[in-house]
Amino acid sequence: MYVKAFVVVGAEPGVNVLIKAAPSDELSAIAEEARRELASSEARLSALLERCQEIASGAVKDQTELKRFLEEFGLEPSIYDRGDVFSNLNTAPLFDMEAMRAGALELAAEVSRSASLEANLGIVIQILRAANQQLSPDHAFLRVQDTADLRMQQAMNSAREDERRRLAREIHDGPAQVLSNAIFAVHTAEQIAKRAPGQVADELVQLRELLKDGVAEIRRFMFDLRPTMLQDLGLGPTLARYVDDYSRFFAKRVKLTCQEALPTLTPDQELTIFRIVQEALQNVHKHAGPDADAEVNLSSSGNVLVLSISDNGRGFNPGTVTPRTGHGAGLAGIKERANLVGGELTVTSSAGQGTTIKLRMPLRGHTGPLQA
Repeated sequence: MYVKAFVVVGAEPGVNVLIKAAPSDELSAIAEEARRELASSEARLSALLERCQEIASGAVKDQTELKRFLEEFGLEPSIYDRGDVFSNLNTAPLFDMEAMRAGALELAAEVSRSASLEANLGIVIQILRAANQQLSPDHAFLRVQDTADLRMQQAMNSAREDERRRLAREIHDGPAQVLSNAIFAVHTAEQIAKRAPGQVADELVQLRELLKDGVAEIRRFMFDLRPTMLQDLGLGPTLARYVDDYSRFFAKRVKLTCQEALPTLTPDQELTIFRIVQEALQNVHKHAGPDADAEVNLSSSGNVLVLSISDNGRGFNPGTVTPRTGHGAGLAGIKERANLVGGELTVTSSAGQGTTIKLRMPLRGHTGPLQA
């Protein structure tokens, strides 16, 4: 600090006013030191990210090798679908399927954990870079206009990473799996052509069915990515198509009750409702249990649209689920989607009693609190 004397116009002659001021070079030094601290933290985290990427790469490589081995011996369906072991003339087990199954699950968990940590470290590094930019000479001394911008960017980055992981998982479990089966069928047909040419036709018929399944799977995948039916036919028919496809694909019983004349919705509202139904039914498939049924209801009451997705599955304790802010998938993700269109989303569940997800969304002209 230093003291500077100023002569005030209109004051008595010879009267000085003393004003304390902070030198600009000291403020600049503070900003510069803060930038150095951020850069140092970024460098350390970047080194940790590289270590994490090495572990993730190794896990993916091991998983790929295991998958290649399983495909070579035709074991992949067995390792996940059956608990028995392959034996050689009932004398001794040829493959220890339980050990292979445990190893495959452990590898899958390692790949998932390393990918999650890699993505989260990447997000933290992006935050540090954004913070460093915020303290640059061009920004450090400007008034902050919107403190939510950085949080919104974090949420967008996290949502993109979640979406990439979801797409990778869907491609692996869907189109990639069908193509792998088709390749295996071609290999089988080649072997049969050498030993029993007369049976090749039957193998080609099976291959054709596999490829037809692949085309259907890719179309389902494209529909999940961006349902053009929303724009062409509206929300009701799109939900009906998705519920029908879901029921057939996962062998689930899902009942859809949709108000015949829905009120006019914005494109964002329609897409939000579709994505919430999509995520909720995926959760039913993953967590509710193989015998769980589900019901989807969509109706309006006054100026409020009400969406309900319920199942009679295993249920869970919502209090034990830790929300992860900024993530684009799961319960936290659909709650964020609901908030973006002004809706309120509640989750009711308990062990053995199923789960109900309810969305209340205000329509045009609505004022006041949302009612059940």
